Amino acid sequence: MWDAITNYLSFTGIEDKTVWQDVLISSFLIPLILFMMLKGYYWWNKLRPSRQIFENFTKEDTDVYVFHSQMSSADDTFNRLTNPKYITRFPQPLPTDHANLGQQNKLNVDPVCSEADSQCVADVFNVLGAVDKTKNIRIGDLIKDWNRWSDPMFSVGFNPKTHKLVERSGVIFYELTTDAKIIIKGSSTSFNCVMPNDAGIIQKTYDRENGNPIFILAGLGTLGTSAAGNLLKAHFVSLGKLFGNSPFCLFFTVKIDEGKNSASIKKITPKPSLSRIIMYPFTYRNFSKRNYFTIK
Repeated sequence: MWDAITNYLSFTGIEDKTVWQDVLISSFLIPLILFMMLKGYYWWNKLRPSRQIFENFTKEDTDVYVFHSQMSSADDTFNRLTNPKYITRFPQPLPTDHANLGQQNKLNVDPVCSEADSQCVADVFNVLGAVDKTKNIRIGDLIKDWNRWSDPMFSVGFNPKTHKLVERSGVIFYELTTDAKIIIKGSSTSFNCVMPNDAGIIQKTYDRENGNPIFILAGLGTLGTSAAGNLLKAHFVSLGKLFGNSPFCLFFTVKIDEGKNSASIKKITPKPSLSRIIMYPFTYRNFSKRNYFTIK
């Protein structure tokens, strides 16, 4: 066969059949190797823990909504002001008063959000960027987008959207009490915001009607909400190893007088599945030896 091919291509001046063997084999072998490498990359990319925890969030054409508390100015009886006024203060030293503050007047800027919510939202964007989700990320409007349930979403803080998502969720591992405590469901373990501590949660769950994934990042106080985004940014890879795309809830506390970087994980529920423990034994051991999964 190779002699026939060599004779057929003899007009090229190449009569060594080993040359044509190399050419023809390489023309099939190299594309095949490249194809297999590309398929292997896609396979591994899909199985990466950092991608699994945000499965359904990372598709380029998928809209991801981030909700947070939107606040309007009100009077002493909590009636909304129709013409609220705000000021922005900034250092403006004077020759006779180095501590003087300047002021920038603002009108018609409702709704506004807290600094803690803004910091948490920024961390959400950073985390999504780390898993290559940079497009179609939208800030949800509590009024205009209230009835939007069919997209993956984050809800920052215990805002009205968060409470509604909890009602629609298939599994929630925490409870809020009227005396400002977070309880791990089915246990006697609770966390509060008694000085100097604040407490919060990172809850991964799903809408029970359409299966869309939901992240709730919230604190009892403002610092807890800010710290929730910071903790997710620090531990999303490890959480992806332990839980993949499954629901979980991380409970943490943070010291008010030390800032959001002082947040520390206290408990995580449920315990990872046996398959995840086998796949990532060192990560599980690292978390388990801190008693994160031991709940009374």
